[in-house]
Amino acid sequence: MLPALYALFFLSGAAGLMYESIWTRYLALLVGHSAYAQILVLTIFLGGMAVGAFIVGRYTERLRSPLIWYAGVEAGVGILGLLFHPTFRAVSAAAYDSLFPALVSSPGAQFALKWLLAAILILPQSILLGATFPLMSAGILRRWRFRPGAVLSWLYASNSLGAAVGVLLAGFYLVSRFDFPGTLAFAAALNFAVAVTTLVLVRRWKNSPTLQQPASLERVEIVSPEQVSPRRMRSLLLGAAFFTAVASFAYEIAWIRMLSLVLGSATHSFELMLSAFILGLGAGALWVSQRIDRWRDPLRALGLIQCAMGALAVATLPLYLASFRLIGKLIELFDLTSAGYVGFTVARYGICLLIMLPATFCAGMTLPLITRILYRNGANEGAIGDVYATNTAGSIIGVQLAGLVLLPVIGLKMLVVAGGALDVAVGLVLLYVALPRSEASRTPTLATLFAASIVLFLIASCLRFDRSLLSSGVYRFGGLPARGDFITTFYRDGRTATVTVRRSREGSLILSTNGKPDASVDSAWLAPDAARRKRRSLVDDVSTQVLLPLIAIAHAPHAKSAAVIGQGSGMTSHYLLGSPTLRELATIEIEPEMISASKAFRPLNRRVFSDARSRFVLDDARSYFAGAGHRFDLIVSEPSNPWVSGVAGLFTTEFYARIKNYLAPGGVFAQWMHLYEMNDGLVLTMLAAVQENFPAYVVYLSDDSDIVIIATTASSVPDPDWRVTEWPLMAEDLGNVSGLTPQSLDALELADANALSPLVATVRPNSDFAPVLDLSAEKARYLRGEAKGFEELNGSAFDIVDAMSGHPMSLATDTAVLTDVPRLHARAWSARLRLFPNDTSSADSSYVPIAKRHRAFETAISGSSPPDWRRWVSLVFAVDRDVHGGSPGSVDKAFYERINALLTRANAPQGVQESVEFLSAADAWDFAVVQRVGDELIRKTRTGETWLPPDYLRDATVVAHLKNADPRGAKSAFDAMLPLVSRDTVAQLRTSLLRGHIARAR
Repeated sequence: MLPALYALFFLSGAAGLMYESIWTRYLALLVGHSAYAQILVLTIFLGGMAVGAFIVGRYTERLRSPLIWYAGVEAGVGILGLLFHPTFRAVSAAAYDSLFPALVSSPGAQFALKWLLAAILILPQSILLGATFPLMSAGILRRWRFRPGAVLSWLYASNSLGAAVGVLLAGFYLVSRFDFPGTLAFAAALNFAVAVTTLVLVRRWKNSPTLQQPASLERVEIVSPEQVSPRRMRSLLLGAAFFTAVASFAYEIAWIRMLSLVLGSATHSFELMLSAFILGLGAGALWVSQRIDRWRDPLRALGLIQCAMGALAVATLPLYLASFRLIGKLIELFDLTSAGYVGFTVARYGICLLIMLPATFCAGMTLPLITRILYRNGANEGAIGDVYATNTAGSIIGVQLAGLVLLPVIGLKMLVVAGGALDVAVGLVLLYVALPRSEASRTPTLATLFAASIVLFLIASCLRFDRSLLSSGVYRFGGLPARGDFITTFYRDGRTATVTVRRSREGSLILSTNGKPDASVDSAWLAPDAARRKRRSLVDDVSTQVLLPLIAIAHAPHAKSAAVIGQGSGMTSHYLLGSPTLRELATIEIEPEMISASKAFRPLNRRVFSDARSRFVLDDARSYFAGAGHRFDLIVSEPSNPWVSGVAGLFTTEFYARIKNYLAPGGVFAQWMHLYEMNDGLVLTMLAAVQENFPAYVVYLSDDSDIVIIATTASSVPDPDWRVTEWPLMAEDLGNVSGLTPQSLDALELADANALSPLVATVRPNSDFAPVLDLSAEKARYLRGEAKGFEELNGSAFDIVDAMSGHPMSLATDTAVLTDVPRLHARAWSARLRLFPNDTSSADSSYVPIAKRHRAFETAISGSSPPDWRRWVSLVFAVDRDVHGGSPGSVDKAFYERINALLTRANAPQGVQESVEFLSAADAWDFAVVQRVGDELIRKTRTGETWLPPDYLRDATVVAHLKNADPRGAKSAFDAMLPLVSRDTVAQLRTSLLRGHIARAR
């Protein structure tokens, strides 16, 4: 029956890690994601386990049946697990709605309350979880006394291996399938199953005698150290349990941060790292279980293992540096497919094991050895709880010391070296006690180990951590910079991330967190004032860094108070401070080193540092707003990418519900989101979260792969006042930007709620408790996906969204391009084609085919009847798009006058005349004509007489029926054309959008 108990403890370990991973994410919603918050949450969890182990350790010998108590504890954990979600929702709602606002004037009391609530939420079940190991161990050892070391090792191993599996099962399957509440329910079901099965086993053994030691089992004479009293031995071993835990958490924190530079800082990456760390512990405990009761001198073995652990932790540093090139090779090896992502994830897990397993394998042997020695020395069952509690207490000190003190001061490499030195020091002390003083080799052995350790640590300390390598972000594309490509001008291991600033050969500056660029400016923007006077388009990150604050403040030109989530380059806050009406601006940043790093972007962000209205807030955004004590006229959210762990929580419906409450009446909220390394479905989940909380919103493109959502608490989004570009401070900063006109800025609008809401309403919102973005964005990044449907939403032949919104745009008159947005390019080409038809210069290579088509059109329109009318209609359609590109709802009448003149001269076929009539009506949004002619052209298309592209014909005709309040006709046209239209990513979004409008209209 012993294997059955080990199996139950395996399940218990799996449930325990499911709880820990989910509770941590719940509590981050209450207390924030700052380094202090993360570590304090872990402290509460570990503290509760230490208390549980300590209390049970004091009383297990008085318990008649520890296994029955164990079953009760497992059932209790399960009950609390089931109650956690509704309890958390109630507590967090009360805190945010009533308690925190009441304590605005007392930040200290608010802080204390926050942590009191966190403790109330997880401390009881943490105490129960801490009690499980001592109870299970005591229950088994009362029946299997003859091999205590093997029993304890198997229990450590089974629980740890279960935990390693549990964290992966929860992170990669359960949460995506059942959300957070369902995952907690699954873990609770495991607890109940363990409890019931344990009771069944206890009932079966109730009348069976205690097992006696088999005669075949070898009796080992244990060597005891000379002149060491039991009390001193107990203190020595508990000290070893404490300090090895301190060292282990130093490793864990350092490895997780180090590997995040190799694997990325997504939630799934952290789950792989945590599982690999725990798997090493379980593997070590499993290995030692077959040997622990046969070692004559377990104290000496413990000392040697401690020394080996410290040495191996340090010795893997070269392997860590090699992992950068290894991950690059793996990215090349695996296909950019779903199957490739699975293989890549397994390979990443292998890298985690490569770095962590040598040291954690040794760590997994230590607690069984310590407990076994104390148990044999007469401490009996009390030793189990004492060792577990002391080790957990060491973990608490280790996580705080390593995460909050040592890491920012000595950096990642030296944190590993410090942990290794501590482990070796513990090992040498143990060997000093274990080795008999009469043994001639005692002094040479200790001296040799000490000297070897010093040499190893000196070599490790001198090992060069190439900052260019560390900040390469190799996990994204697999490439590593060549020597001299970048100069690292700033590098800091902060409390939450490694922050770097690099300068490229060309002079561009790139600010990165954990290797992922979060801001950049090209050399032109950093040039002296005189050199920057040349007008140029906005490109790359600069486009969003300029247009995000510009679009935001244009919708709230009279804002007096504002807040920005995320410092980045600091340019967003800088441009907002160009407002003459703004009285205060809070820039909220979770990582202090980001603020220090952004100073490299001066003078482009100078006002955020020098303006008296500006202040920095070092806090998590949720936490700050809960205690801000007042509302804001404008809030701009510009965090990192949502695949970064913790960031997706700033894109959820619950966060937007809170943000809405922190806005003043009529206040404006601006949200940045990227379309690169993303897909349309994930963007829709974020928009669904916005739509669920804001009555109106508008989506803008800030370049070809970034969007800005402007939402408001009012019934409609206010019209933008582009005169903000004329404010003195703003005009000074934007003097070198070309194409900065109200027409170009208006053309950045992608869609509004009127156009998108029917589709968005069918999508499940991204939620704190169903984190679709957090779970799926990393895979989208690996696949290098793009939200093409959104990128080209108003770049299709017929602009569905502007037509449904009733948002026409006049024909373009400016050939300058503000930024790399398809509509802006189309408008510039249209203006050039209409205003300068004889301009044949080829500086813009993309314009060459447009000019060529126009020459062919001029030839065709000047002649008589063309030999092939279908080819002629195709040419007219293409030139029509060139002439009217980016100008929905507007028509160049002169263009069609010439075409109609030819149709009359040549007595064109009816299909040709209908096609031209349809094109002209669609351009002018004459939906009565579009509906009438479109239905006829659809009929002809279905019989094989095709004149216009099916997608264009379908889109314009369906929209015409909808605009004419004819949903039945819209559905008929939609269904008729469905087999003929494109099915690529871009077309699928348009198809889904039309289907949503039809369903709503009916």
